[in-house]
Amino acid sequence: MRYFLKKTVALVITLLVAAFLTFLAFEVIPSDAAMAKLGMDATEEEIEALREAMGLNRSLPVRYGDFLLGALRGDFGESTQYGLPVTELLADRFGVTIGLALLSFVLIVGISVPLGIFAARTKSKAGEGIIAFLTQTMMAVPPFFLGMLITLLFGIVLRWFTPGAYVPAGENFFGFLGFMIFPAMAVAIPKIGMSVRFLQSSLKEQMQADYVRTAKSKGCGRRRVLWSHVLRNALVPVVTFLTMVMAEILAGSIVIEQVFNLSGIGRLLAVSISGRDYPVVRAIVLYTTAVVVLLNYGADLICRYLDPRIKEI
Repeated sequence: MRYFLKKTVALVITLLVAAFLTFLAFEVIPSDAAMAKLGMDATEEEIEALREAMGLNRSLPVRYGDFLLGALRGDFGESTQYGLPVTELLADRFGVTIGLALLSFVLIVGISVPLGIFAARTKSKAGEGIIAFLTQTMMAVPPFFLGMLITLLFGIVLRWFTPGAYVPAGENFFGFLGFMIFPAMAVAIPKIGMSVRFLQSSLKEQMQADYVRTAKSKGCGRRRVLWSHVLRNALVPVVTFLTMVMAEILAGSIVIEQVFNLSGIGRLLAVSISGRDYPVVRAIVLYTTAVVVLLNYGADLICRYLDPRIKEI
């Protein structure tokens, strides 16, 4: 309980600090939201009137308080580029990014865990060599190039899907899965190679631990030792790595979304940066920070559950 309370307090403090730094970073950028919205042809009186309406003339602490309260309510203002509420823009793209993240995560875990266990248990030099070659190849191929290869092979040659023809889950769920599985593969394949390496190394290290020899001396079989003791301890570094992977995908796989023409968070961020739509960029930065912090908080709790020996720091 003490460990949980400490992590929860640290979570709240980190989120508050991140919100302040995010707000401050965009305050020091030399820009005028009122001018960006009205254009260069607007008169000084029109700009001042809009600045007053937007609250830009108020003091910094007051503006930060409004920003923080708005963020807690899910209100990040209005986009200067689209003229729509920022929350509405983000909500339209959450489904794409979350769908991509979940499918990618399922592929990563579903393939890397069995393959990592097999790689750690095999005593065949040929088997180890094949797995090492496969994982090294997976890690070496850049995701954007992998996405282009997948589009070429499965989209143009085999015609298993139509490149660029994204199907929303609300219209056709199976059509959504049929299209999203391919960008999910482009995201997952390099991460699978890394996850297998992490798990293989961690399992081999744990298999040499004293508790394994003690368990074997008491009559426990190799399989029981692996599944009941070794795997649980070996998953701790893998969980930490998978947390970073999930945070990276949820933050928006910009390149993959561009390759497959997906209107997700990453693509919205790229468009907003180029259009200097700072309300949208600020909301996405804060969202990304919150995702990373929350996932790390969850990973700490999972690791603590897997290995109670983790100190309460």
